[in-house]
Amino acid sequence: GNPNRGTLDQIAKIEVLDPYTVRFGLKEPFAWFLDALASTSAWLIPREAVEQFGDLRRAEACIGTGPWMLERHEPNVRLVFVRHPHYFATDFPYADGVEVTIDNDPASRFANWLAGRYDFAPEYNMIVRRLDLDLARRRKPGLRTAELTVALGGISWMRLDRAPFHDTRVRRAMALASNWREVLESNAWSQGHGVPNPAVPAAFREWSIPIDELPPEGRRLHEQNLPEARRLLAEAGYGGGFKTSLETTPGYGPDWIDAVQIGLRQLKAVGIETELKLKEYGAYLASTVHGKFEGMAAGLFGAWTDPDSYLARYYLPSQPTNAGGVNDPRLTDMIRLERRTFDVGRRRAILWDIQRYLSQQVYYLYGPSPVAVAAWEGHVRNFGPNFGHDYGGRLMAAWLDR
Repeated sequence: GNPNRGTLDQIAKIEVLDPYTVRFGLKEPFAWFLDALASTSAWLIPREAVEQFGDLRRAEACIGTGPWMLERHEPNVRLVFVRHPHYFATDFPYADGVEVTIDNDPASRFANWLAGRYDFAPEYNMIVRRLDLDLARRRKPGLRTAELTVALGGISWMRLDRAPFHDTRVRRAMALASNWREVLESNAWSQGHGVPNPAVPAAFREWSIPIDELPPEGRRLHEQNLPEARRLLAEAGYGGGFKTSLETTPGYGPDWIDAVQIGLRQLKAVGIETELKLKEYGAYLASTVHGKFEGMAAGLFGAWTDPDSYLARYYLPSQPTNAGGVNDPRLTDMIRLERRTFDVGRRRAILWDIQRYLSQQVYYLYGPSPVAVAAWEGHVRNFGPNFGHDYGGRLMAAWLDR
């Protein structure tokens, strides 16, 4: 099934009141419902698209209510969008169209940007790699930039129903073996600029607990300590380390695989030998993220723009993206409570308590998020970056002055 179906699983029924109005009936109070409806995982699909295209796998089935309409899709080459003339927001979008070029080679897309073929920096979310930033500024005197903490970060899942990962001491040892600073220093996006993540990405400043607000045990687990990691492994009966496997996908690009290799090297330093298994992206999405792996798996987290999804979708037993098989009644009760709490201050306090608890349980290992640089040409007006995934909305108000 669709791993994002949990976005709307609070809906009990939908009533059509008139051609322009529907009423949602929920299974229980859900404070994040409007956020769920606004999620980029919650698409509005017209009936005729389903009738015509069935499973919606073809690019031509990209029919919705956004500011842009798909005009042409050339697989592995480009996508061309044109302005939606009947978009519900009056006068938007300003531009006549958007062309998205697909290029899997970082060096190639950077060269094309320097050559003036793109209006925005060539990495995901209009990011320019810090590795390339000085050259870009020299070659593009009018370049405009903005720093932002991206929501994306690495996450490692473990089969919690199996040894050795069912033992909290082993999971804590793995956290102590990790060095998030080394990951950031080696990353082309960050070049050392970035922040560690608790269970809610640090980019969500209002909802993500600062690391120094964690309990002492949770804070310690964010600082590499190899002797303590080895001690915990020995205490758990793994003084000689152990062997396991880790599944991931090369579909996230070479920078991601570099980060994975760093993580495996850090685990090896305390005796954890990990066999890396790479899966094609489609197979990875169909199996690995649903918990179908043997020992460990890793991927990127940061797909959602509300903090609740990082708790409910990863930790509630009923969720398909609870890849590690977490089943913690105390945690489940806390998550359900925050979802029912409409007072924002009280809800934030509960989310912080959840993150304090998770920092000590270490059901998953969280990697850091880069503080990255978004960049766009001087002739692009009325544009600003964000850490979401809504390209269409971000470009809706932009226009070109040339």
